[in-house]
Amino acid sequence: MNASHSPFKVSAFMASHLPDFFEDYGLSFCIDGPQLEYFVYNKKTGSDISCSLTVHFDGDADKINVMTFCPGLFLHSGTRYFSAVCFFMVMQHFANFNNIKHACRICLNTKKSVFDSFYASLKDFDFHLEVPGEKDRVELESCFQSLNMDTSMVVERALVDY
Repeated sequence: MNASHSPFKVSAFMASHLPDFFEDYGLSFCIDGPQLEYFVYNKKTGSDISCSLTVHFDGDADKINVMTFCPGLFLHSGTRYFSAVCFFMVMQHFANFNNIKHACRICLNTKKSVFDSFYASLKDFDFHLEVPGEKDRVELESCFQSLNMDTSMVVERALVDY
């Protein structure tokens, strides 16, 4: 992982967990119109384990919209912290793919309980509640800065209609 082109660095947490993640799992993506869809797959079996990871860049608003993020990693043993690693790598790859070299916002909608148990604990981001949504939904936002790191291990695959 090369972050030498940026004044920002990979956190010690990410640096320690990225190699473990990529030992057993991989990330691929496909271009689906204006957004990218990401997939977590098991390297041993080649099978996808993610449910839905979809990201879109709104250049006019200068924000990355996380439309869906359900990596499915919690269903597998030995994957503690891997959802955080997956989110980090998806954001870094997405920024590289879209040539986002400046600070921008990451926005998403999720359940309040998911914010409390996941997004609020991501130390590489500063997610905070922007707007309370309907029922138990909330709008989140974080400032994001691309680290300009090597994300070539995230490979493109063809879009398949199901």
